[in-house]
Amino acid sequence: MIYINFKYFVFIILFINILSINVYSQNENIKDEIKIGVYEYDPYIIVDDEGNISGYYNDFFNLLKKHYDFEYEYIVCSISDGLKKLEDGYIDIMPGIPIDIKNSENIIFNKNSISKEKFGIFTNKDININDLEKFNVVRVGLVEDDYNVEWVLDYFKSNNINIEIVFDEDYEGLEKLIEEDKIDVMIDSGYKNSKYNKIYEFVGHQVYLAGNKNSESILNNMDRAIDKFGLKEKYKINKLTNKYFNEEYNIVSFKEMVLLIIITVLSLMIILFLIIPRIKKNLIRNKIKNRINNNQYLLQYQPIYNPRNKEIVGFEGLLRLVDENNKIIPTYKFIPEIEKNNMLFDVSIWILEKAIKDYKKIKNFECMNEKDFYISINLSLNELENDKFVKNAIETLYKSNLEKNKICLEIIERVKANDIDKIKSNIKYLKDAGFKIAIDDFGVEYSNLDILEMLDIDIIKVDKNFIDGIGENIIINEIILFICRIASVKNRSIVLEGVEEEYQDIIIKNINNDFLYVQGYYYNKPMYIEDIEKL
Repeated sequence: MIYINFKYFVFIILFINILSINVYSQNENIKDEIKIGVYEYDPYIIVDDEGNISGYYNDFFNLLKKHYDFEYEYIVCSISDGLKKLEDGYIDIMPGIPIDIKNSENIIFNKNSISKEKFGIFTNKDININDLEKFNVVRVGLVEDDYNVEWVLDYFKSNNINIEIVFDEDYEGLEKLIEEDKIDVMIDSGYKNSKYNKIYEFVGHQVYLAGNKNSESILNNMDRAIDKFGLKEKYKINKLTNKYFNEEYNIVSFKEMVLLIIITVLSLMIILFLIIPRIKKNLIRNKIKNRINNNQYLLQYQPIYNPRNKEIVGFEGLLRLVDENNKIIPTYKFIPEIEKNNMLFDVSIWILEKAIKDYKKIKNFECMNEKDFYISINLSLNELENDKFVKNAIETLYKSNLEKNKICLEIIERVKANDIDKIKSNIKYLKDAGFKIAIDDFGVEYSNLDILEMLDIDIIKVDKNFIDGIGENIIINEIILFICRIASVKNRSIVLEGVEEEYQDIIIKNINNDFLYVQGYYYNKPMYIEDIEKL
């Protein structure tokens, strides 16, 4: 029996504990719902035309909510009406009240000051504070129950200025009185950005949160929240105070904000115009390197013929790019990408290595193994002027053990007079190493025949534009014949590019020059290396 009673006793104790925990949990989750009385007093409380409230106290309460979970409702009223509502318990707290405003037992205060007020004397007249002594009576506008009355009275009394106090319910009413010339000056917040002339300023009271006996716990919770900010996050309250009441801080903050905007804009510009392009460039460079490593680039070869006996004397290697479907991508879609992203060096070295490798392969074809031929590849001026490229090209050719004059480098850009010394020097190094040198598109890019005298070149390639007019344009005929004679005198070979018609071939055969060669669709289109074996 005792054992059974003991079990019931334990059960009852546990049940009571569970109920206590649930009740406590429910109480913990209940938020205080606070009615806050406020009077319009810029910049502490600002009420717009739609009734929305902003200002220092509004931001202050929102800041406290970080450490005190409460909901609040504003009751807009005058000072006098608010104090009465506070005493009657209609509102719970009222901010911005000095401790000595009331001696009523029904009003209590929190322990932490929430602000130190400053107030001023404002007027719409063109006067200064000393001019008030000339008035018989100065009509002073005050808000009813304004706790600054004693300060004002003491000031005017000590300066022997006679005054008449005119009360109104709020500051908006005082502004109306001053506009109607019913008062000479009014007392308002010294921090207010007023349209009136501030002729004097007072340092006012420390102000607190006023409450009543029913809201004592609310005031205590507010103090605890303020204390928490004071221990760890005091800068947040200081920052809020400075924002509203420290003009120098706001100027500094504005300058800092402008500086931050400038830094942000500059950072964005750096990111937009330097970092992103650099990242994009690196991505493209890596893409091109991957294409090289994955054999997505290849060389197609267009044969160069002796038109008199139809014998192949060389091939021009033309860079091609294949997509994932093994289709040829037009050169205008990928060559600019290589040039713009400084990858010509890498690609040109790859082309040279590929041409050397393919030369050895072509040499073993039955149709070519007894023939003396060369492979020509394009070379930009950037590479020709680049000592590192020239050195690498010479080393690559040397390691290949290829005979001299089997690889020809075609200069594909206009050579300028100020580039000559550097180019002449590097051409000499390349020729000494065993390269042939050609100038491409002669007659279009090159109008100065001095280039033939200045550069030690082996082959002159005449542009297709001239060949298109051969036999139809007397001037073009004479230009081609003139170039052929010059080349013959200088012991240079000539390759006429773009031969596509039979009549062109017939005319070319009749030109008296044993070192005249042709290249074009009339003979062959560019082809894969495997197709050369079928020639």
